[in-house]
Amino acid sequence: MITDIYSDLKSFRALAFKSGLNILLAERHETSGARDTRNGTGKTSMIELLHFLVQDRKNPDDDFHKDVLVGRTFGAKFREEGHSFSIERKANVGKARDEAFLDGVAIEFKDLRSKLALRWFGLGDEESAGTFAPKFGALFAYFVRKARNGAFNSPILNSSDQNAWDSQINVAYLLGFDWKLVQKLQLLKEQKKKADNLVGMIREGYFSNSALDLNKMQSRLDILEVEVARKRREIASSEVVDGYREHEKAANNLAGDIRELNEANLRDLDLVENINLALQEVEDANLADLRTMYEQVGLYFPDQVKRRFNEVAEFHRKLAENRHTQLSDEKRRAEQRIKERRAEIDRLQKGLKEKLALLRSGVAIDRLTRLQSELHAFESEMADLNQQIPRLRDVVEEQARLKRQISEQVELIGHDVREREDARKFAVQAFAEVSRWLYDAPGNLILGRSKGVGGLEIDTDIVGKKSGGKSHMQVFCFDWVLLQAARRQDRSPGFLVHDSHIFDGVDGRQIGLALSFAHEKAKELGVQYIVAMNSNDLDKIKHEEAEGTAPIFDPTPFIVPTRLTDDNEGGLFGIRF
Repeated sequence: MITDIYSDLKSFRALAFKSGLNILLAERHETSGARDTRNGTGKTSMIELLHFLVQDRKNPDDDFHKDVLVGRTFGAKFREEGHSFSIERKANVGKARDEAFLDGVAIEFKDLRSKLALRWFGLGDEESAGTFAPKFGALFAYFVRKARNGAFNSPILNSSDQNAWDSQINVAYLLGFDWKLVQKLQLLKEQKKKADNLVGMIREGYFSNSALDLNKMQSRLDILEVEVARKRREIASSEVVDGYREHEKAANNLAGDIRELNEANLRDLDLVENINLALQEVEDANLADLRTMYEQVGLYFPDQVKRRFNEVAEFHRKLAENRHTQLSDEKRRAEQRIKERRAEIDRLQKGLKEKLALLRSGVAIDRLTRLQSELHAFESEMADLNQQIPRLRDVVEEQARLKRQISEQVELIGHDVREREDARKFAVQAFAEVSRWLYDAPGNLILGRSKGVGGLEIDTDIVGKKSGGKSHMQVFCFDWVLLQAARRQDRSPGFLVHDSHIFDGVDGRQIGLALSFAHEKAKELGVQYIVAMNSNDLDKIKHEEAEGTAPIFDPTPFIVPTRLTDDNEGGLFGIRF
């Protein structure tokens, strides 16, 4: 139990506690206005101070390292089975480490926590040193909850940042279940996470529908074997030709010239064909047609026909003769051009053939470099796949194996809860007892294996638990379960400390009943319950008693002599900062 909280700060208001129920009261000063609160009285600072004494890390931003408090020593005295001891801590400025003292003797924080873990929780170094094991800090935080860390948001979590596995392991330890089963489950999950991460490192090209496709990787490897062999043959048969690019350019020019000559020949061949058609038309023209036309003209225009038919016939003959001569000359010229171009094409094709033969016999240096680069890329990818495929096949098998083991481990956790009937029934019935005391109806503490792979399911259920006040009362009920279960196994510090947040939104009847239960149970078990409260919370009890017909609880005998107020010197530190 905690007997004293003190400091060498002259203005500090020392606190003295006794066994059983202790109420640290914060009162409104007689000069306080209607809007004044007791938020600065130091109720929460008492909780912070207890954590400050045993925490291992220095937090330069907390209240104890403010200029007005730095260099001061704060301490607490404890008594267990007739033995007393003290813990003190001195806050130092800057990078200088804080100092810890056990019974006035300097001690490393690690050693202090190790001693307290064994003394209060029966937790040895070997157990706590492992990964995913119960830790002193997590266990202590269930018995001295910090509102600043969100410790009153959930009965199961001692802070809003606590991981589910950490809660399961520490609660299982306190309730008397096999916490090592939860530890092994988390270790299996970590192994599977690593396997999943390894699979996730494979490039996207080997994924199908967001899953690793090993068959696709094997297919790619089979193709690469052919590609690498082909590239190697191509490189082995290639020779670098001097001036390759110049020869390549010359060949392109020759091919262009041949193309232009062929196109010109096509145009002249079309011309010759058209000339042949025109010559045929000239030969087909005859005098009979002319005579027929002439007679028609004479018939319809007798007065206008002035020439004789023989003169017209002679004119027509000469005209046809001239047309034939002209077309024949043009045809001969086109045919000559075609002949000359064909000779030039033959000459150019011979040169092009020589160039192409030269180009086929080798490659340019940059082409060879590109081939070698492509070969290197293929070889690297093939080597990578040859290495990755066997490993990834193992990883995929490992994923499946771990998935099975995780499911099996969750089953083992559920089996352990069922088998440890005494521990389970005690916790469930203890929760029902305290919740019935508060609400006349027993609440449920649900323990067992999770529906999924979460591990150990721990949940609480009381009537109307969604209301703010009853939500906090779940924390009250659960903490008393932990205190009782842990005490049965000698895993309890023998005290439970709450600040006024535990009664936020709680009506006067439940506040009185909660204090009544704490008093009776603490006396029965020989433990200590310290709760910081606002005076108006006690007023709520009186109001409920005045409205009802029976007394609920008289807290007066349990109020700590030192009372905190909201004036400048009435807080825990005796000063404002």
